[in-house]
Amino acid sequence: MSSRSKYLLIAILIFCCEVLIATKLSGFKFIRENFGDFLVVILLYFIVKTIRDVPPLPLAISIFVFACAVEISQYFHLADALGLRRGSVLSILLGTNFSFYDILMYLLGTLTAYGFDLLFFRKPSPQNA
Repeated sequence: MSSRSKYLLIAILIFCCEVLIATKLSGFKFIRENFGDFLVVILLYFIVKTIRDVPPLPLAISIFVFACAVEISQYFHLADALGLRRGSVLSILLGTNFSFYDILMYLLGTLTAYGFDLLFFRKPSPQNA
């Protein structure tokens, strides 16, 4: 199985977890509000790795910066400013409630994806082969 296939499999599994959290575990506040944020950056990381061979560190930094930008847009109520109806897909994707704790979850998720990638997918260097 190629690395891209493995990245895709991981992304599909995490997506299924996100759907499960949104549909069946929505009553569990910590899981819904925090673990979902932790998983979403991991999902984004592995989706990108499925599509392109991006070096792990620049990708991890980019994913974290993107997640923080989305969170900061919540601070400024971007969804409301754009006139997005509450509950619409775009409104849900942008989010509506800023939280520093979400940024912490994004950081932990990004570090987890990066570490997992290095641990399980790093190609041995020619010196170590």
